[in-house]
Amino acid sequence: MNWDGTSHWSTYLTTSPKYFGPNAFSIPQINNGAVDSVRSLGITGNFHFSKGDNTQNLMLYGNYSSKDNAISVDAQFVPYERFQVSHAKKEERRVYYKDYYKKNTVGDVVFNTTIRLFDRWRKKNVFTAIRVGVRMPSGSELGAARYADMPGYWIDAGASFGFKNPEWRWLTNLGFLVWQTNDDDLRQNDAFLFGTGLEWNHKRIKLQAYGSGYIGYQNNGDKPMVFRLFLERKGKKVNTLLRFQQGLNDFDYSSFEVGARFILASK
Repeated sequence: MNWDGTSHWSTYLTTSPKYFGPNAFSIPQINNGAVDSVRSLGITGNFHFSKGDNTQNLMLYGNYSSKDNAISVDAQFVPYERFQVSHAKKEERRVYYKDYYKKNTVGDVVFNTTIRLFDRWRKKNVFTAIRVGVRMPSGSELGAARYADMPGYWIDAGASFGFKNPEWRWLTNLGFLVWQTNDDDLRQNDAFLFGTGLEWNHKRIKLQAYGSGYIGYQNNGDKPMVFRLFLERKGKKVNTLLRFQQGLNDFDYSSFEVGARFILASK
């Protein structure tokens, strides 16, 4: 690693999506312009595959909405993550030697607050919402390049537009995302956040297909882009979830997520 004899080991890490684990700088789910009115708790298993890094983790979800469904707050947390990383990948990420053989960790907590906007537009089948999200640096194993131990936040506006067939909607969101870095000259990275795709709601089935990502300005692996498929089958008390995610740029993973969310109340 060509240590200069004085710099702290953490300054050699590159705090960007390309050089950390799959959950460290994840791309927020698309803001579809709607407030989730279902109060729920969920749990899923996640499987990430890439050349040199195979990761499995649990994910816990929660969502709470106001009585008038004008505001919702959701959270997610990785209580356990296990990873198998090759020697070449560890060298590329400049893993700290004392953490070289680490294989599991706890992840970050993420919160989102979504606020419904422009109710009068809903009569024209246009849904709009603003979202504020924050990533709490609760994850560990910085030395193993799993979680950055640095906060981040995002603000975006989302909208969805109905077609003549009410089951179909076009989704789009735009905003910015910021995270702290370990660069003494550039202490934070600012990124343009975006996403667009389609949603299909048919009775008890919800399907989303979209591309999403963000573009940082440091050009150090900070431009992750992904394609996602999300399927939710709705039940009276339990919804089953299935997600697929394919990295397109600065995110070298193919990911699968399967699980359920348990309905506490719905409106």
